[in-house]
Amino acid sequence: MKMKSTILGLMAVFALGTISSQAAVTYNFGNQAATFDGNVSTIVALVDGATNFNMSVAAVGGNLNSNATSFGVDDSAIDGTSESITISFSTDILFNAIDFSSIGADITDGASFTIGGSTTNLFTGATDFSGGFDIYTPSSAIALTAGDTILLTGSSATSSYDLDIINVTAVPEPSTALLGALGALAFLRRRR
Repeated sequence: MKMKSTILGLMAVFALGTISSQAAVTYNFGNQAATFDGNVSTIVALVDGATNFNMSVAAVGGNLNSNATSFGVDDSAIDGTSESITISFSTDILFNAIDFSSIGADITDGASFTIGGSTTNLFTGATDFSGGFDIYTPSSAIALTAGDTILLTGSSATSSYDLDIINVTAVPEPSTALLGALGALAFLRRRR
């Protein structure tokens, strides 16, 4: 019985270690010409320490374009409402933050950001948006299921901005979370 308890305890520690190794992935779109330039869409492999997953990026209104510091459609920006970028993931994720450049002071020069069925116009002074740094960080992470789309376009016909960085966390598979929970229960029930 003691051996069985020890084995269950080790399984719990392993399972909890697997779950706790989930880490946020920060992806920088700048200086990625070999990955994006000339493509209407592409898939990027991401790794967070425990999960390998893919990010699909597609352009509407032109080709993807990455230069040393920025990312956009046909040039280094997403211009107006005729150009947009969609981003989706091959696994469930938590959206943590997104970093832009050149977001303007009002809705005429901002970004239209749609995630989880909700559209937010981002500009200096918008809720959860740091206009000084052009970073949108929602008050709590937004859960997306595999295949859900993030849509970026201009908030008006005259807006122009570029995408720099996205930060997401892969959600553990239910079987991994269940294994961790069962292992933890077994470890806690272990007789002394």
